[in-house]
Amino acid sequence: MKAKMFACLSAWLLLTSAVPMLPAQAADADGGASDPLFGTLPDWVPQDFVSAMQFLNTHGKSYVSDGIICLVRPMAHFRTEDYRFVLDGSMTTVNTPASSQPKIYELEIPEKPDPEDAEAVKAYEDFCDSVGNYTHDYSVFENYASCMTQTALEVELFRVLDGLELTVAWQEKEGEEYKTTEKFRFGNADGNMYESDLWGWVPDCEAEYKAYLNHYGRASVYDNYIVYCADVNGSIGETLKMTQESDDGCEIKQVLESDCTAFRLCDEDGRGVSSVILYQPIKDGTVYVNWTVGTEKASQKTDGKYVVKENCALLYDESEHKQQSIVMKFVDQDTGAMMDTSTGGDVLMRQSGSGDPRDPIVTETCKITSNPFTFDSNRFYVRTDDYFFYPKSNSGYYTKTEFETTAFDAYQTCITCKMKWHPNGDLNGKDEFTIADIVLLTKLLSGMEVTIKDWNAADFCRDNILNAADLSLMKRAYILKHTKIVEPDTLSDDYNSFHVIGDNLNLYAGPGTEYMVIDTFKQDSFFFEKGYNKGNDDWVYVGAGWIKTKCDNSDAPNILFTDLMFDKPVIYLYPEQETDVHIELELTTSELSTTYPKYQNGWDVTASPDGTLLNKADGTHHRYLFWDSVNANNVFDLSQGYCVAGSDTENFLRRTLTEMGLTESEMNEFIVYWLPRMEHNPYNLVAFQGEAYTDSAKLHITPEPDSICRIFMAYLPLEHAVEIEPQQLSTFERTGFAVVEWGGTELSAAIRP
Repeated sequence: MKAKMFACLSAWLLLTSAVPMLPAQAADADGGASDPLFGTLPDWVPQDFVSAMQFLNTHGKSYVSDGIICLVRPMAHFRTEDYRFVLDGSMTTVNTPASSQPKIYELEIPEKPDPEDAEAVKAYEDFCDSVGNYTHDYSVFENYASCMTQTALEVELFRVLDGLELTVAWQEKEGEEYKTTEKFRFGNADGNMYESDLWGWVPDCEAEYKAYLNHYGRASVYDNYIVYCADVNGSIGETLKMTQESDDGCEIKQVLESDCTAFRLCDEDGRGVSSVILYQPIKDGTVYVNWTVGTEKASQKTDGKYVVKENCALLYDESEHKQQSIVMKFVDQDTGAMMDTSTGGDVLMRQSGSGDPRDPIVTETCKITSNPFTFDSNRFYVRTDDYFFYPKSNSGYYTKTEFETTAFDAYQTCITCKMKWHPNGDLNGKDEFTIADIVLLTKLLSGMEVTIKDWNAADFCRDNILNAADLSLMKRAYILKHTKIVEPDTLSDDYNSFHVIGDNLNLYAGPGTEYMVIDTFKQDSFFFEKGYNKGNDDWVYVGAGWIKTKCDNSDAPNILFTDLMFDKPVIYLYPEQETDVHIELELTTSELSTTYPKYQNGWDVTASPDGTLLNKADGTHHRYLFWDSVNANNVFDLSQGYCVAGSDTENFLRRTLTEMGLTESEMNEFIVYWLPRMEHNPYNLVAFQGEAYTDSAKLHITPEPDSICRIFMAYLPLEHAVEIEPQQLSTFERTGFAVVEWGGTELSAAIRP
């Protein structure tokens, strides 16, 4: 749908690489697909029906990345000529095309493979998986081929030049006239395109829906809308009912419902519908809202309290489950003064992601209209992300963000955001920094009469004075701009993250201190490794330059790889009788990421002897409690363990987990989660962790259990087998109130071979 905060959605793009290529695709695989207007296209741009279908389920209708806007429109296959798009906006007034020729893709039904041809069967099964036919039943394709409502997918590509904007209107023919069915608006701030309409953040596909729900919860406030995430299964008689009450006449109305149900070839019996519903206030006051989803026998309720002020211009979430708002004050790092946001058109841009194709850089923008500025929730505050502030003035921009929490209460957190000014050097106002600008400043300092478009563009010292110091820094900035960064001989397959912990805080143009220092940073700065030179472990490539891996005056490490995560730990509770249990999690080396049911200063559940759990917060039932964490800096013990061939993973896990004391159902749930990640690796080095895990993820359970089993598996994918001392494992004996937990982590993202 859009380039925004949901970086986790990029995992869906992996599906594309597993799709068998059609002959037309395979012919261009080496050189990559190209377009007359855009040149070589990124891998994520759909090139056939399957990749367009996966795009639709990953990004929704629109997406912005790599300088390209991509829209994917479903249409009836038998009347594709009745659809068109119309362009409007300032981009259409310039003498350069905004769009290339759209392409329409229809599903090519595969042939039924010969059961004796193993290669053909494998290709067929891979194709089935790529379109969601996981049963591999050929009747799915036969039913689709005979269906009168087959879908064609149109792929449209657009661009917006700097400072311009573009509107794309989808139209469909009704009778003799075309009617607009959807509109998309896009802008461009200094070379960074973004979507400026509601679809810039409203989920409209399955992946985005799940990410939004996990991040903001069932009901939230976003961009002055009340947002409710609805899951309704009409096949079992479920309905959604919304009611609202107010003592002072406050009222809200529904303005949009976005269907996020995954696109499938054929409808599936029993499949529910997921949608995002937006409400707008129409009268000031306080309104209490209730959403109920379910049947006459069972239902799930969500309550919200919302305060509307200033003729519906301000909307506050005062629900118990609400996200905190963030009040951010923007300060110039050099001068200590509040940044001027009065020019109208100031834009704060947040970029997340490593740049890995599986974790692409995604961008979210926010127009800043005041300083301090209040964000409706904590959605825009992620310390590890990159931030850029673009004033309406074209004399430069801010970056290198430092955050400091200055105050907080139950409803909001106040944060000071200090940013570094980067003048662009464009003194003559010709939209580029050249030698001519340096000559212009030299003439000015020599007393010559010259015309300067914007003197702020050369105030590198941030003292409101242009002098020789500014000229010196201006020359250095020009040299840095034209300094070529040395490329590594080996690009990383995985973008490993690390923090700088030592004394060398320089970014070099090449792998050596003899190269130019192109930037400096603070200790504990966060980077992604994007390459290295074989045989040289002293330097790591981060895209913008090179960082030393060892300290200047010792062999102590200068960097620490930290991109570990505790992946899907789940907690089972087995009391001897129905018991109210409170569970708290204390993480000392990582940050809590996703929980289900939602972790609210702990979990409060009613546990039954059969392991079923009733979550008191919302009345939902669960088999276990789920959590995971990110940015862990654990050092796991790999001195003992097992080297297991990928093909032997299932048997190994069955044997080992049974020995360690898991029940059959617990073991099966463990294997279902980890087997797909491990069995396709040539080998895996597996080591079950003890205190290295439990000391960094402590469980506090009331009442205290009589027996507890915590299994945490760390594994490292390998190309070749290695020798390792076998690990001695103990067997868990369940007595009294028993608690069982399992989880794991893949170490390949934190250890470079």
